[in-house]
Amino acid sequence: TPASPLSCAAGEVVVRQDAPCRCVYVLVEGRADASGLQPGGPSHTYSEFGPLTLFGEYEALCGANCFLAEVRARTACRFWVLAREDYFSWFFSGRDTTLSRVREVVRSLWEQARRERGYLSLDSDSRLLSFLVSWYEANAGGGTACIPMTRPAIGDETGVCSRTVNRGVRALRERGFLDIQSGKIQLSHPQYLRLRAELERRLADGRAIH
Repeated sequence: TPASPLSCAAGEVVVRQDAPCRCVYVLVEGRADASGLQPGGPSHTYSEFGPLTLFGEYEALCGANCFLAEVRARTACRFWVLAREDYFSWFFSGRDTTLSRVREVVRSLWEQARRERGYLSLDSDSRLLSFLVSWYEANAGGGTACIPMTRPAIGDETGVCSRTVNRGVRALRERGFLDIQSGKIQLSHPQYLRLRAELERRLADGRAIH
């Protein structure tokens, strides 16, 4: 199947939400974020994705003319870019290929719905804990790491206001769950383990639920 290579630097926007969708992008190296802008509201990051993720596939399958989300390179990335007609030629090239992609799309949609249902039931403090744990697992590699995001950006991602994020961060700092360096949240591996244990305790005894 004809495909064109595309390289993107960290932080570069690969596709923009609402831009015409004529291609499917296959991430072959690096990590990328997908986020959505709600009318009159903030951007929300859905998740971080690794190699062999397809962007634009949902749009192709549902017949959308525009991208439903923005895709931004979190690290340096390499993609293969398929014209939509070439994607469908590959998709229908054999029963096994078609069944494999249908299963992957359904699995990812089910997993996304499951995460969203569980996440929406968390209180604001537990959403912050969940965000910190997930960010560390995706980015830190077992050492000490500084989260580069601002408090408003964390609020956008967790669905709570900046004031609530600031209050939660302050409380966690006072308890030694995190440090602040140059205004940014810093997490060590022992602190990550404590955060994860605290979140697990909250979920186990129901304190994390509204």
